[in-house]
Amino acid sequence: MFAESPALPDAPLFAIRIEETLGRGWALRRLMIGAAGVLGGGIAVAQVVGANLAHQVSEFTHTLDTAGHSLTRLSQASPLVAQAASLTQLPFGGEIVWLVLGLALLAGGLLASRSIDPF
Repeated sequence: MFAESPALPDAPLFAIRIEETLGRGWALRRLMIGAAGVLGGGIAVAQVVGANLAHQVSEFTHTLDTAGHSLTRLSQASPLVAQAASLTQLPFGGEIVWLVLGLALLAGGLLASRSIDPF
């Protein structure tokens, strides 16, 4: 009889008020997470622009092209170099090689994370 407190007459209204407060808290959390994501994205863009990454990538690609042309010239002198030079004449640039390598590393990481049993 005395182990449980009696229900108050406004208990349903109190429960509704608490649920509304919790709902607003989740909305605020989602808004803050979204704002942090936008802020982080803006910082990332500023860092890429500040580092002049596009120019550095284009210089690297130009260096790869120059090396490919040099390899092509060498291939005329040696048949072994000719086989290596044939790789530079593929219908795609060096970017695809890095993309495939990155995706392979990502797949390896995902596979490793799936193989770990958390208990």
